[in-house]
Amino acid sequence: MSTFSARFPALLQYTTGVLPEIPMNTCFTKSYLLVLSALATMPALAAVTQLEEVVVTASRIAQPAREVIGDVTVIDRETIAAQGNATLPELLSRQPGIQVSSNGGAGKTAAVFIRGANPQQTIVLIDGIRYGSATAGAAALQHLPLALIDRIEILRGPAGSLYGADAIGGVIQVFTKRGGKDFAPIVSVGYGTENSLEASASVSGSVGNTSYALGVAHSQTDGISALAGPKFEKLSGDDDGYENTSVSLSASHKFDENHEIGGSLLHAWVENQYDNAFATKVYDYRDSGTNGSATIWSKNRFTSNWTSKLQAGISVDDSDNYSPATAYSPEVSQFKTKQSQLSWQNDIKVGPGVLSVGAETLEQKVSGTTKYDEDQRRINSFFGGYLAHLGAATLQVNLRNDDNSQFGNHTNGSIGAAYQVTDAVQVGASYGTGFRAPTFNELYYPGFGNKNLQAEESKNSEGFIRFQQNGLQAGATVFHNKVTDLLQYNSATYSTGNIGKATLQGVTLTLDLQAQSGLIGGASFDYLDASDDKTNKQLVRRAKQTGLAYVGWMQSAWSARAEVQGVGNRFDDAANKVPLAGYALVNLSAQYQLTKDWALRARVNNLFDAKYETAKNYGTLGTNGMLSVSWQPK
Repeated sequence: MSTFSARFPALLQYTTGVLPEIPMNTCFTKSYLLVLSALATMPALAAVTQLEEVVVTASRIAQPAREVIGDVTVIDRETIAAQGNATLPELLSRQPGIQVSSNGGAGKTAAVFIRGANPQQTIVLIDGIRYGSATAGAAALQHLPLALIDRIEILRGPAGSLYGADAIGGVIQVFTKRGGKDFAPIVSVGYGTENSLEASASVSGSVGNTSYALGVAHSQTDGISALAGPKFEKLSGDDDGYENTSVSLSASHKFDENHEIGGSLLHAWVENQYDNAFATKVYDYRDSGTNGSATIWSKNRFTSNWTSKLQAGISVDDSDNYSPATAYSPEVSQFKTKQSQLSWQNDIKVGPGVLSVGAETLEQKVSGTTKYDEDQRRINSFFGGYLAHLGAATLQVNLRNDDNSQFGNHTNGSIGAAYQVTDAVQVGASYGTGFRAPTFNELYYPGFGNKNLQAEESKNSEGFIRFQQNGLQAGATVFHNKVTDLLQYNSATYSTGNIGKATLQGVTLTLDLQAQSGLIGGASFDYLDASDDKTNKQLVRRAKQTGLAYVGWMQSAWSARAEVQGVGNRFDDAANKVPLAGYALVNLSAQYQLTKDWALRARVNNLFDAKYETAKNYGTLGTNGMLSVSWQPK
C-alpha cells in the first residue's frame, strides 16, 4: 500500500451492493434462534445480584445503564483482560453492531464500521477528548493499548446533538485507569504465537484526598505478511512486525466533597511494518509515530442543584511513513494532527430531571511534508440537553450548534423516550441527526482535494425493547439512518465528491446470561442493509449478517469461555464485483487463580485455522494464542 493510499481516506470507497438472503442453515440464523429460545427459558433462571453499570457517553451525564435510552455497550476491565493478544479493533469486532476490516495484522490500518457507517463517521474520545486524524478522518484505534484501558463505552447511532461533527455512526469512548482507595500494583507478562510479547505494570491508589494511577505497557510481534497470496510473495512475502510502548497516568485531588481537580494522559509510541500492493521493488515499507491524548479538568458543585465541569485537553496522531523516494515525494512522508479542545458543561437540577448546558471549542491543525492550502480550522459549539425521569418514563432531549470555520453553522438535535413497562421490560424510541465535515485530505490534498465539498448529513430513527432480570439481559433494536450528500472518491477524477444518499438500516438482537451456578452464555445477531440509494449497491466491506454466540463457566478459582464469531459475505469494491467470502471463527479463553495473588490466563483465537479476509488481498491471523501470568496482591 502506498503512503498516499494509506493516508487518504477517500480510498475507503462508499461501495454498495446486494447480498443474498440468509439461508436457514447458517450460523447467523442459529444465533437468532438461540436468542429466541433463551428468552423462552427466563422464568427458570435463578436470581443473580449484579453491580449496576454506569454510562456517561449516552447523555454526557452519568446514569445507570438500564436507564439509558441510547443503544450502548460497556466493555469492562475483566473483559478487556481476557482478550490475550487481541488488539482494540479485534475486541470491537466482537461487539454488536460493529464490523471491522484490517490491512493485515497487528498495528495495520483498521476500519471500524458502526451500524454500517464509514470509519470517518464515528467519533473516538479518550477521557472526553476527541482523538483521531484530521487528514485521514478516522482514529488509529490499532495503536491504543488494551492493557492501559479501564473500560470502553460504545454508543450506536447519530450523536451530533451531543458531540458535534462526525458522529453519524456513533461514538467510542475509551477511559483510562483511575486510582481507588487501596494501593493496588499489577504486573502482567504474556507470550504467544508470531513471537508475540505483552508486558504491562501499573500502580494505583490514594493518599489522603489524592488518588492516582500510573501504568506502562509494551507489546511486540513478528506479525504476518500484511499482503497475502502468491502474487505478492516475491515483494511482500516477509512478516510485517509491530511494536508499541505506551504510558498512562491519571491523578485527582478532592478539596472537599464539592470540589475536585484532576487529569489524565494516554500516550503510545509505535513502530509498524506494512506492505505496498503497488510495489515494483523490494523495500522495507514502515511507519512510526506517536498517538494519544492528555487532559486536565475541574469538577465543582457550586450549589446543591448546580454542578460544573471545566475540561481542557489535546490529542495527537503523528506518523512518519517510509517508502522509496520519487520525483513527487520524499522517502519519509509526515502526517501530523493536533486537536486542542476546551469545554465547559453545567448540570443543573430542574424539576424531575437535569438540564445540561455548555460550550466547547475545538481547534484542528495538520502539518507534515504535504502542504495544504488550509492547515487548520476551529469549531465553536454550544450544546444543551434535558434528561428527566417521569415515573416509569424517561425523556432525553439534546440540541447542539457547531460553527465550523470552513463550513459555517450546523445544528443537530435528538429526542428519545423510554418506558418501564415492568421492572424487567423497557421499551423506547429515539430520533436524531448528525453530520460529518470533510477531512483535510478530501478538501485540500494537492492534486486530489475538492474545496467545494459539502458536509454529509444524517437522520436516524430507532426503536428498542429490553429485558433485564435475574442475571439475564436481552434486547432488540431496529434502526433506520438516512445519509445525504454522501462523500465518495472518484477514481476517474482522482477526487472526492458529494454523490447522493445512502441508507443504513437493520436490527440488532442481544442476549447475555449470568446464572448463580456460574454458567454464562449469550449471543448477538445483526442484520444490516447498508446501501447506496442511487445504485442499490451494498457499501464496501459491510456484511448483511454478523453474529456471535458464547458459553462459559465462572467459579471462584477459574473461568472458561468458548465463542463463535460469524461474518457474512461482503464486497470489496464499489461495483460489488470483488466478493469477500463469509467466515466463522472459534475462540477459547480461560483463567485460573494459581494463588491468592497470581493468575494464569490463556486464549486461543481462530481455533480451526479458518482462512478468511476482511480486506481483499490482506492477510489475517490463522490459529493464534497467548499465555500470560499476572500478579495482583489481594
